[in-house]
Amino acid sequence: MSVWGRQPKRFEFWRAVSTMLHTTFLAGVFFMFLPIGLLTDISRLGADPVPRLVAEMLFSGGIAVAYVLAVRRPRWLPVLVLAHILLSMQLAHLARTAPLTGASLQARIQADTNGVVVSLIASFVLLSNFVQREGSRYVRAHTEIALARDIHRLLVPTLARRVGRFEFQGVSLASGDVGGDLIDVVESKDGWIGYVADVSGHGVGAGLLMGMVKSATHMQLQVMHPIDQLLTNLNTVLLDLKKPEMYVTFAGLQFDGVSRLQFSVAGHPPILHYRASSATVDELSVPQLPVAMFPGRVFVASSVAWSPGDLFVILTDGLTDVFDRHDREFGLERVKALVSEQATGPLERLQDALIGATRQHGPQLDDQSLLLIRAIA
Repeated sequence: MSVWGRQPKRFEFWRAVSTMLHTTFLAGVFFMFLPIGLLTDISRLGADPVPRLVAEMLFSGGIAVAYVLAVRRPRWLPVLVLAHILLSMQLAHLARTAPLTGASLQARIQADTNGVVVSLIASFVLLSNFVQREGSRYVRAHTEIALARDIHRLLVPTLARRVGRFEFQGVSLASGDVGGDLIDVVESKDGWIGYVADVSGHGVGAGLLMGMVKSATHMQLQVMHPIDQLLTNLNTVLLDLKKPEMYVTFAGLQFDGVSRLQFSVAGHPPILHYRASSATVDELSVPQLPVAMFPGRVFVASSVAWSPGDLFVILTDGLTDVFDRHDREFGLERVKALVSEQATGPLERLQDALIGATRQHGPQLDDQSLLLIRAIA
């Protein structure tokens, strides 16, 4: 465990630093402030006995280290300030001698000066070593993140395609360097499956699990399984490939290549279905838990009637859970209103309108993904 223990999120950098480098940094701080005791002795013309001088040097360096540690534990700051005052008062009562003069004073000042120089050099060396090693680690980490970001872009490209009687448009926008959302369309001679998956959490860990979801899905769909069986199989496969607290929400549609359209939703926002015949928007959902939460789950699917011109919208909650400065949520109703307004226009225009509306409403807090599927007349 790190010497810092459990800290606020803003101190994540320090939690990632090794204990040895923590010690190096603190030693650098100690030697940076240690000369205060020596400079005080110079200002008093060497009136401090050697024991008092040593005590003040140790106190100057030690209290600086204590403040560095206390900044990471703010509740201890009042205690430290009180201890600083009490210890300073105790040091003030230590015995002093008469100021030195002549050769003795010159020798003492020279010794103090040499001590200041040596201490500052030691501080510079220690802190430089800390910066160099942490800088190397930082560069390596960001190089790996950049690679993960590039892989993520390959795994989740923008979709704009047509399969038989359906056209698809989709985009996934990560909130950080690497996202955990997935949009995908898998086609075969027997039809296609279009789905959106959302891995819990953020960052590289979520991105890795997202890649596993896509790989496992494509392996399962070498032979086109029903969508409910796909989810049941994914649940079994992913359980042993993730941390216990991670899971995957899923929403997808499957077309059998003839006329049947099935859908399944697992812990995900509902699929929106715009019916061209009535110009209404329905919500399609199935009340079941996300994938990879519990073993032995059996997932189900439902059928939906459709007609040419119908539009299906699958999105992640990163689009609906956007808040303005008054803490008002963008919400699913705004999405449905935009879908109703632009359902008959180009899919790319609807996509841009939805993304643009959320951007105007508030800052992006989560990965935002959207898959539009329209039956062509």
